[in-house]
Amino acid sequence: MARISWHPAFVQAIQLELEDYLDVLTFETEHQLTTEPLKIDVLIIKKKKNVVIEKNIGRIFRQFNIVEYKSPNDRATIADYDKTQCYSRLYAALNKKDVAEMSVTIVATRHPRKLLKYLNNRYTVTHTQPGIYVVAGDTSPTQIVVSEELPEEGNLWLNSLRNDLTIAGVDRLVVSKELKLPMEAYFQVIVEANIEVMEELQMQRKKGFIFSEKLDAICNEQWGVPAEARGKAEAGRNMVLAILRGRFKRVPRNTERVIRNMSDPVALESWAVQAATCQSLDEFAEAVK
Repeated sequence: MARISWHPAFVQAIQLELEDYLDVLTFETEHQLTTEPLKIDVLIIKKKKNVVIEKNIGRIFRQFNIVEYKSPNDRATIADYDKTQCYSRLYAALNKKDVAEMSVTIVATRHPRKLLKYLNNRYTVTHTQPGIYVVAGDTSPTQIVVSEELPEEGNLWLNSLRNDLTIAGVDRLVVSKELKLPMEAYFQVIVEANIEVMEELQMQRKKGFIFSEKLDAICNEQWGVPAEARGKAEAGRNMVLAILRGRFKRVPRNTERVIRNMSDPVALESWAVQAATCQSLDEFAEAVK
């Protein structure tokens, strides 16, 4: 679960939530603030100042909007709040922008009880709508968005970006509407994070249960990965890592991440050969790049 790439899915989810305003919003993922590895999860820039975002999660938006995302595996903490506020001020300072034109949004999957208690003791926190807590009194307009509390009807994509979906919840994602934006990362995470539900779905389909035609098609084309294939991929990943560790003692974190993200058993067999014959870890990393 810790290796699931939630952030690319979140970017696609928030784009879908705000798709009615794609002509006035620019989304820059992992916007780099400095030459050092300090990055904003999402910077949303409003291209037309006079446009009002009516979507519930965007009503607080100014011209430059900092968004921090916490996956189901993480809690939104006081440190996360302070860090995101600093991102806002730092972006304004480095880019010579008026801090009054900045807003801050922290999207937490789970209800951040301790954080909201802390903020209530220092500022005015108003629960304006389901899942949205507006903080008044800090430098920039700020909101805490709790995605699991957002209404499914109005915020399907953020509300569903979680690891406790039901089969009905997966089906709702698929049949909701024709998608205008790429959703590969989003659906990949939904599958990986809800693997038990997907396996149950496959079992029910084999027993003759019929779901929506669209969901059946996606199960066949994208999600119908047999348990045997998943087992082979996991064995292949472990073999490549074992060979590298046996030869070079340790595997750099970036290289291990690449290996862990590979799910093709055939490719992993090739990587195992590379691991056994390469002269150095750099040579291996270059070969599998």
